[in-house]
Amino acid sequence: MAESKDILAIREWLETQEDGMWSLSHKAAIIRSCDPFGLVADYKDKDGTIYEYFNGELQYITRGETRTGVGE
Repeated sequence: MAESKDILAIREWLETQEDGMWSLSHKAAIIRSCDPFGLVADYKDKDGTIYEYFNGELQYITRGETRTGVGE
């Protein structure tokens, strides 16, 4: 089954929203971590904080050596 024009347009946009292994914004990471675009994505903030998304939801925040689960 062919993907819709909307899905293709989002895929094209997501390609412009990545720098290596990082998404360029929280928005791009959230979308990238949703089906059908993938299930995981990370955003690295300017201060080095890493936000890890799974299936459209923030799961972990890593600051320095400390990794904290959201809701823990």
